[in-house]
Amino acid sequence: MIRLDMSEFQTWESISRILGDGEVMSESHALVNAIRRQPFSVVLLDEFEKASRNVWNLFLQIFDDGRLTDRRGNVADFRHALIVMTSNLGAAVPTGTSIGFASASAEFAPAVVERAVRQSFPPELLNRIDRVVVFRPLDRTVMRELLRKELRAMLQRPGLRRRAWAIEWDESAIEFLLNRGFTPDLGARPLRRAIERYVLAPLALAIVNREAPAGDQFLFLRSDGGRIDAVFVDPDAPESDGPVPASVVTAEPPERRVEEAVLDPRGTLPEMRFLQGLYERLLGQIGAETWREQKGAHLGRMRASSFWEAPDRFAILGIAEYMDRLETAVETAGSLLSRLGSTRRRDLRSRFPLDLVRRLAQQLYLIERALGALEKGGPRDAFLAVAAGAEAGPADADADAFAVRIGRMYRRWAHARRMHLEVIEETGADGVTPYRLVLAVSGFAAYPILEPEDGVHVLEMPSDDRGYARARARVTVVPQPTDPPAGGDEGARAQVAAALQARRNAAPVIVRRYREQPSPLVRDGVRHWRTGRLDRVLDGDFDLIVER
Repeated sequence: MIRLDMSEFQTWESISRILGDGEVMSESHALVNAIRRQPFSVVLLDEFEKASRNVWNLFLQIFDDGRLTDRRGNVADFRHALIVMTSNLGAAVPTGTSIGFASASAEFAPAVVERAVRQSFPPELLNRIDRVVVFRPLDRTVMRELLRKELRAMLQRPGLRRRAWAIEWDESAIEFLLNRGFTPDLGARPLRRAIERYVLAPLALAIVNREAPAGDQFLFLRSDGGRIDAVFVDPDAPESDGPVPASVVTAEPPERRVEEAVLDPRGTLPEMRFLQGLYERLLGQIGAETWREQKGAHLGRMRASSFWEAPDRFAILGIAEYMDRLETAVETAGSLLSRLGSTRRRDLRSRFPLDLVRRLAQQLYLIERALGALEKGGPRDAFLAVAAGAEAGPADADADAFAVRIGRMYRRWAHARRMHLEVIEETGADGVTPYRLVLAVSGFAAYPILEPEDGVHVLEMPSDDRGYARARARVTVVPQPTDPPAGGDEGARAQVAAALQARRNAAPVIVRRYREQPSPLVRDGVRHWRTGRLDRVLDGDFDLIVER
């Protein structure tokens, strides 16, 4: 291959690198002599649009007759060479969310790129080109593979390779780097800078400041949407509440549920066996023939030339990306499970590290819920609105304060479950109008988990007449549409308003009743449980409490 960077051919003098200038040293490196030495070559003219128009004219004879005459009158034969030109002209063409990037006003179309080529190059040059190949923007599957490659290279750096760290990437961190490392105009070029800025720089600072623990460590990298957090967990750290009695360890828990392992992990061998069985069942689901056929059908649709104009392209892209994310999440759970197995002590009365067990259980819990929703073909992401009391009318201090607590509950839940949270609207903090909060929540099984929250939440407060005064908050949960909004932020707000308005006329049910006095009590009328752990519910664990 002979590669020429055409950005270096912007003056008439640079043509000597193609034709030679009569001097022996420079003649040997000229393009014409390279072709004489090896006629069967691939000539790559990289970023051809950056060259001078004089250089463009020089190649007209090559593209037509396959020959070029140097300054001495000698003819170089290009008929056996394959000439490939690349151009970034299409990078300036707006691309829409249909290819996985941030929203824009226009959508990707090959005809738009071809029109930009015709407007940039003269007709006599275009008439000599055999074929114009339009490269589509990177899809999320390719982007993930590129990101994995860069992360593997990052872990081979001497400063990380020598450390006894078992590094596990949370799906939220992967999504964060994908959003920061790929842009419509620059493609994957910012990816390494994103890894340097958001991962390597904080780790290097922790090492320099001696904040990184010594010895064997589990390093979990996750994101809250604004940055990547590194959490170190020592697998050999003693638990604060002491060893587990042997009678508890050896007994299999009756009908153990994964929600209980997330809420209150025991760290026992039977619990690990339960999680191992759940992992194997989920692994079997994504390895089944039906799963491969479904994903293959979606990928096949994406390869069709008419796909980017199809009305269901957003739904197909979303499902294919979701399936890819689930496969990665199951792979991460398996890696964590194998690492946990290596920490097992011979004394079965000792626990597995509770924090690691909780992380594994939550990963499996979210995957299980997401796979169930995907199998049913239901929505994945949600819009959630919290309103104090009535939607209109004077503000009520008790209702406002309660609605703020409910909104905080969902924010904590999203943070704990590694959901991506975006605040669309938050009003009423002035005490004049009722409080209102609108959130966009995306992540594994976001809508299936939040759907039972739709309705009225009631806080019961003791009153002077031995009864109870009540403050109410209305929670509305609707699925996010698969099609991205048009018109930027205004379009997004209009999309949210339309989705919430369609649900507003439905008769609400009482979802939960909360009571702090005389003793804490929460009663859930949808999931059918009651508990005195009010603090855990308001901390965002409402989806983990199950009826026993």
